[in-house]
Amino acid sequence: MSADRPTPEQIAADRRVLELIDRVIGLEAELARVSVYNNPGREQFEALERENAGLRQQLEAVHGTRTWKAGRAVLAPLRVVSRNRA
Repeated sequence: MSADRPTPEQIAADRRVLELIDRVIGLEAELARVSVYNNPGREQFEALERENAGLRQQLEAVHGTRTWKAGRAVLAPLRVVSRNRA
């Protein structure tokens, strides 16, 4: 055999290396696809942050109403009783 010809073991090893490289490239592509799909972009993140801030303001406004305060006052004895049971 000449030195230029690879042995069957070398061919098998080279093939395995190429298969592993192909698998790594495929996994990197899948990871990139999943990352883009599951992670919101900066604009979307900022929009969600603004929405969250608006909802917090609305909740604070509800907590400031007379109805909310009256409901808490009426239910306060029930909360005390339920805490003592636990």
